[in-house]
Amino acid sequence: MASQQYSEAYLAQDRGNAAEIGMYVVTALSTIVVLVRLYARGFLIRELGWDDYIIVASQLFAWADMVLSLMTVRYGAGEHLMALVTDPAKMVKMYKWLVAAQMVYFATLWLCRVSGLAFYSRLNPMPRFQLYMRLAFAFMTAVWISQALIIGLQCIPLKALWDSSINGKCMTSTQVFLATSVMTIICDSLILVLPVKIVWKLQVSLGKKITLLLIFCFGIFAIVTSILRMVAMIVALDHPDDITWYFSVVMAWSTAEIAAMIIALSLPALRGLFGFFKQSRSTHQSNSHTTGSIGLTSVPQPKHRIYDGSEIHQNAVDVDTQRGSSQEALWDTKDAHNIRIMDTVDVDVDDVHLGRQS
Repeated sequence: MASQQYSEAYLAQDRGNAAEIGMYVVTALSTIVVLVRLYARGFLIRELGWDDYIIVASQLFAWADMVLSLMTVRYGAGEHLMALVTDPAKMVKMYKWLVAAQMVYFATLWLCRVSGLAFYSRLNPMPRFQLYMRLAFAFMTAVWISQALIIGLQCIPLKALWDSSINGKCMTSTQVFLATSVMTIICDSLILVLPVKIVWKLQVSLGKKITLLLIFCFGIFAIVTSILRMVAMIVALDHPDDITWYFSVVMAWSTAEIAAMIIALSLPALRGLFGFFKQSRSTHQSNSHTTGSIGLTSVPQPKHRIYDGSEIHQNAVDVDTQRGSSQEALWDTKDAHNIRIMDTVDVDVDDVHLGRQS
């Protein structure tokens, strides 16, 4: 029947190959970024944290998602529906791989968000902010569980999704899509907004705030890819008679969204790499030229206060807030008589008298 209505050239069309290339490229790119992050954090800075370990797990899940997506494409995603009608066994395999890919996709996004929360938690140790982080973690975990349940229970029994002979009860594709996609965009947006609040409260110059915000706001690309995935899915739902033709595009954007999220969460850590090289140049220059700076070397426990100025006369104290060995330094200059240093800083003192308690 299909051969009578459609030409062989039409039935042979397959745009899955282009989607496969895109999946390989974005996943390889995110892998490179994670490896550079591990090099910067593990070998140069020597401060691997939970956020680094979780982002590695996210990357491993990203590879698993890519493999499952490739299998979905192999069994028909990107081909015309009429071409698959003649091979029902192939279509059944496609839907099985599709469900598996969706489950891993949502799990990977959850891991990425948890990594982001772990990183933000190290930036601001204040109890109120830590409470926000716990609430955000609970919300995102609830969203992930909800999405997994929607995918796993979209048909009861699930086999009814690909076997029309089974009299099951199923949600519509539109319901599944809207329920999962809207929650994804909300969570991605939340991950983007949280660091903005952190950066804006830092006691640094406006220029440095803008620089940090630009680094963090690369997460916008993750939201953009999520929106593009949503658009691709809407297009697919608008063509129910040939929905498999559009599946490959959806799978490609899903992989791209994960890669963009991993890269966005790794860029702030890569800032420490450039800070390390800058510090190395500064150290070399200070050894060659005599300056009037007082250097405070890094301490083994950067979380403890190492200097507490009890009395400072004169008003010419310049604290260089450039990063030392770690990018998670926070300083508190709200009280002019207390300087909190969580890592290496350079303090330039011009005509200052430091009072000493007896």
